[in-house]
Amino acid sequence: MLDWALIPIQLPVHKAGLIDKLEGVRRVVNNKGPFTVKELKNLPSGTQFWGKFLVQDKTTRKTREGKNITHLSISDRSGEIKAVVWDSCQLAGILETGAVIGMLGDIGIYNQQTQITAKRIKVLDEEPQSYMKSPVRELKELKQELEDKMDSIRDPHMRSLLSRIFTPSMWQEFLAAPAAKVIHHNYNGGLIEHTLIVSELCDKAAQLYPDINRDLMITGAILHDIGKIKEFRIDVLPDYTEIGKLVGHIVLGYEFISREIASMREAGLDFPDLLEKMLKNMILGHHGSLQFGSPVLPLSPEALLLHAMDDLDAKLYVFFNKIVEHQDEQNPFTPYDTFHEQQFYTSRYRHEEE
Repeated sequence: MLDWALIPIQLPVHKAGLIDKLEGVRRVVNNKGPFTVKELKNLPSGTQFWGKFLVQDKTTRKTREGKNITHLSISDRSGEIKAVVWDSCQLAGILETGAVIGMLGDIGIYNQQTQITAKRIKVLDEEPQSYMKSPVRELKELKQELEDKMDSIRDPHMRSLLSRIFTPSMWQEFLAAPAAKVIHHNYNGGLIEHTLIVSELCDKAAQLYPDINRDLMITGAILHDIGKIKEFRIDVLPDYTEIGKLVGHIVLGYEFISREIASMREAGLDFPDLLEKMLKNMILGHHGSLQFGSPVLPLSPEALLLHAMDDLDAKLYVFFNKIVEHQDEQNPFTPYDTFHEQQFYTSRYRHEEE
């Protein structure tokens, strides 16, 4: 049942007609919620609902008529959705990124996308953790599997490099970092989850190509996004650090590895020049093209394979999320996604054994 205190309404008590109307709304809302984001995306346009969500992003602008309009991205563990807040929306509390809110709203369609028009919002005194995404598996389990990958590397130079990089303090940062701000694995623990999948994909693919250096593949996969520990910060939600915006994780990762290799040599440890060059090209080229942020192209088979597996995991993350969020049994296609410039087909074939 809705705690109506979530959505305070300030009406003169002497206006009985308005109070009666409010009671009517109360009855409607009690039958329409609470809804998750996943459920909201499949409600018919015009449906009124209530629910509690985390504010992922907020932007405010003026319309041509001089009215304020605020655009929100809100979420829970089931997904994300856009909301619009006009001046007429009754608001209690300070609406800001990272806030947990109770919302009464209407579902509509704008530019072929489901969008909420907020009617009432109250900022709640609740911890955001229960509304935030998290890895499917425990962090300690992911850490153990990545350590097992490191232990499987036979090349002494790469083993030494990884052991020097992954100190206890590094592990602490690495386990807490997201893999992105919005697109994929954008939550605490997202970086190790993504890194482990890319490492496993590279490991399996290397078995199909005898000329691929398997140790180099695993090392490059583990280190390809290492710069993200400095690119992002998380208070409640991921955001860019100052150096992250100015430099980006690819260059930050390149600098990090360069310093560590230099430190090894200063300590009298050997690190082959050719190995350094190949590893650096894997780091710098893992986005695949200049258009998508890599300063150089992937110029070795290992660098190309790393780019392909990194890209594959990010895209499959998006595909599976779209399938999970979509619940319209009458239409297996999602609405057109303007960011990804496509629809997503959500039907899944399953063989039913007799």
